[in-house]
Amino acid sequence: MLNPGSFLLAMTTGRLPIASYWNIISNRKLSQAGDSLKCMHEEPAGSPADAEQPGFAFLLVQLGSHVARQFAEDLAPLGVEPRHVGMLTRLAANEGMAQQAIGELIGLNPTQMVFLVDDLEDRGFVERRRNPADRRSYGLFLTQPGRDMLAQVQAAARAHQARLGSSLSAQEQEQLTSLLRRLAREQGISAQSLPGVPPRRR
Repeated sequence: MLNPGSFLLAMTTGRLPIASYWNIISNRKLSQAGDSLKCMHEEPAGSPADAEQPGFAFLLVQLGSHVARQFAEDLAPLGVEPRHVGMLTRLAANEGMAQQAIGELIGLNPTQMVFLVDDLEDRGFVERRRNPADRRSYGLFLTQPGRDMLAQVQAAARAHQARLGSSLSAQEQEQLTSLLRRLAREQGISAQSLPGVPPRRR
């Protein structure tokens, strides 16, 4: 979005920004012979006016950076970062899995995974437990403080999403979500992938 409300609205409804309406109006000329309006003059393809309009990919980059920064600011009072939220969320859905298996699931290499789990363990949110079937591996589990933190960040995420989509109807939000999921799927980004982690190429 150029801003969260107007960009999402333009994407999902096809409405033009005010500047575009002004260009349309200014290009109309009244007929000298009567009251009827002449057809508007269209800018040729590749004109400077076309070049000024960014495509959806650029707008998604703009919006992604803006939304990520806002979410990080919302989380700051809780003392966590988006990467912590992503890991706690994925772990809650895959509790007890081996550390390496969860790393592969969310797209982190072993070194990245060790650093992130160590960080969460130091904060008291995660604990490693030896796998009874394989003493060389560890399963990951949320602690009670980890569950409490997850509940708080999920509430913050819901409030953040509500603010971001406040200008959209429920139907428009569903439509946008469906389109974004399709794009993510086509780019090899799974629902389990952590934000900001490049998808694994096969």
